[in-house]
Amino acid sequence: MALFGLYGKHTVNGCPLNNKESAAKLTEIQNAMENLKDYQINKVLGQYHSSLEHTFVWIVDAQDPHLIQQFAVDAGLAKFHTVKIVPLTEFDQVVQSAKKIHIK
Repeated sequence: MALFGLYGKHTVNGCPLNNKESAAKLTEIQNAMENLKDYQINKVLGQYHSSLEHTFVWIVDAQDPHLIQQFAVDAGLAKFHTVKIVPLTEFDQVVQSAKKIHIK
């Protein structure tokens, strides 16, 4: 299992609440999520959106960040968002790593 965060942001004018084309794109993105296995995305663990900040974060279990990028392009997510893909580590793993380094 490899965790990745997808961080996205769009403009106020590009917001699906303000833009008819962006709103229609949401349905396409939702439909594209039926094909996650094609991109070696095992599971979407969470999707969080801040409408007034015009940002989102998704947490996915996936194999390859390049395929996540391709999904963002193919699904249309990158059509009106800037998207950053970041490898994630669970907090417990960070604590254990810090203990190994500093507490002997």
